[in-house]
Formats: sequence, structure tokens, C-alpha cells
Amino acid sequence: MLRYAGVTVLALMLAVPIAGAQPLKVASAGDKALLFNFSGLGTLNLGEYQGGIGGKYFLSNGMAVRGMLLLGVNNTTNKGSAGFTDATDNIFSFGLGAGLEYHLPIASSVSPYLGGAISFTTSSEKYTPSVFTGGTATTAKTSATDFGIGAIGGVEYFFNQNISLSAEYQFGLSVVSKTNPDVSQMMLG
Repeated sequence: MLRYAGVTVLALMLAVPIAGAQPLKVASAGDKALLFNFSGLGTLNLGEYQGGIGGKYFLSNGMAVRGMLLLGVNNTTNKGSAGFTDATDNIFSFGLGAGLEYHLPIASSVSPYLGGAISFTTSSEKYTPSVFTGGTATTAKTSATDFGIGAIGGVEYFFNQNISLSAEYQFGLSVVSKTNPDVSQMMLG
């Protein structure tokens, strides 16, 4: 019984400051934020890292512009069987992105938002296949240019006035042009 009383007192102690807390003033004109981005965890396949860093600035209450610098690196070596060389696949990508966010007017520490973004990414790949030891491998080099436009939906949770964590989903259209072989494709998703 004493145990339940302790849990009840602890719950009340935690609830009182929450009940009396003033709503945070979030997403206000002049606010700035540092952004970090990473992806490649969609299927929990950690083979390729693609991340970025950027910033966000609120032009007015609830309206922010943001910019991102993206970097992707994937260097893979597959050990060759006995009598064969190793196969290597080296990919590097670099990109820039910009977006606009509209935070819905909700007076709490949770701020849902909608927006749009555009991006430009360039990448290069150098693939060397496995061949018999002493043989000559033909290295394939490919480069690609990617233009994208998309919609953003997310939610930002403010722990306090200066620290927040957000999660978002992006849905967009990407137009990719590759060289060697010459290929153009459009992707939606």
C-alpha cells in the first residue's frame, strides 16, 4: 500500500508543473534552427549513408525557410573468391536543397507543419568488378544529376524554448539524368 502511495505522490508532483506550465512561444518570427538530416534507415539497411546539415529561419510567425547541404558516401568492397580480385563500388553524392514550412497555429509544445522543397544533387560512381587474379578489370564510371520537388509534412516537438526534435515525411518527384549509359528517368515517391 505504501508503494502505491509513493507512486501516486510522484505522479502528482510531475503533473502539477505540467498543469501550471505556460504554453511555449514556438515558431516565431526571427527564430533560427540548426537542422540535421540522415536517411537510409527505411529498411534498416545501413549500407549507404546520406545525410545533411542545414538551417531554418522563421520569416514570420509560423512561416520558415530552410536550406540543406546533402552528402552521400558509399564505399563498398566485396572480397573476391580464391583466385579473383576484390570488387569495389565507390559512390559520392553532393546536393543542395531549399524549402518552405508553414507551422499550424497550435498553442502547445507540439507544432505540426506542412511545406514544400526543391533539391539538386549530383553524384558519381566508380565500379570495378571482380576478375581473375592477374586479369584486367574494366572500371565503369557513371555520373548522375537529380532535380527534385516535393511536399513535406511533419511535426516538431519543443522540449523547451530552445530545443526541439522533429520528424517529417517527404513525398516528391525526382528527375534523374545519368551518363554512361545515357539514361533519363522520373521517380515518384
